[in-house]
Amino acid sequence: MTENELLDVYDEDMNPLGTADKAQVHREGLWHKAFRCWVIRRTPDKKCKVWLQLRSKDKQLYPNLLATSAAGHLRHGEQNRDGIRELEEELGLKTSKDKLVKLFTSKKSYRDDHIIDNEFNPTYLCETQTEFSELKLQPQEVDGIFEFELEDLQNMFNRKIDKIFSSGLTKDENGNMVYQTGYFRHHDFVPHDDAYYQKVFNTIKRYCDES
Repeated sequence: MTENELLDVYDEDMNPLGTADKAQVHREGLWHKAFRCWVIRRTPDKKCKVWLQLRSKDKQLYPNLLATSAAGHLRHGEQNRDGIRELEEELGLKTSKDKLVKLFTSKKSYRDDHIIDNEFNPTYLCETQTEFSELKLQPQEVDGIFEFELEDLQNMFNRKIDKIFSSGLTKDENGNMVYQTGYFRHHDFVPHDDAYYQKVFNTIKRYCDES
C-alpha cells in the first residue's frame, strides 16, 4: 500500500467520517481499519497449530518480530472480509471469504516520533491444510513463517512458560527460503498486551474445540 492510497476514517466509536490518504492517517492519528487474520492448521492427531509471520527487517513498525499470520489496511470502500487479499499478497495463500471465521474486533493505538497509528482491527481465523512449501512470501513484507502449538502460545502469554519451540521458513542472506527451528520468547513477538494474545488464542481454542 502506498502512502497516498485512500483509507476510510472514523471517530473513536467507529462512526464514519470520510477518507484520508495513508500518510495523513498516520500523521494525524486518524482512526482507520486494518484487517487481521490468524491461520491455523490441524494435525492428524487433532492438535491445533497457529501460523505467525516474521515481519521484514525493513518494516518501519516492529521489524523482525513475530506477528499475526497476515494483516493489512482496509482501503477506501472495502468491507472487512475484503482484507482476505492480504493472505495471498503476504503469504501466497489462496482461499475464499467463506473460509474466514470472525473472532472479534479490537482497537489498537501506537505512537512514536514518526507515526500515530489508531486502528480498529476486524480479526478473523482461517483454517488451512496448505504446506509451507506451497507458500510464496511477499519479499518486502515478510521474512519468514513459523508454526506454533496453540497450547504453547496460550501458556506463554499466560506467563506459565518463558519460551516455546517452533519450526518454519526464513530467508537466508541470498533471499532464499530455508527451514529453521528454534525457541522464541516474549520479546520475539509484536508487543501487544498479554491480554490481547490471551483473547486471540483462547478464542481460537474454543473454535478448535467446537468444530
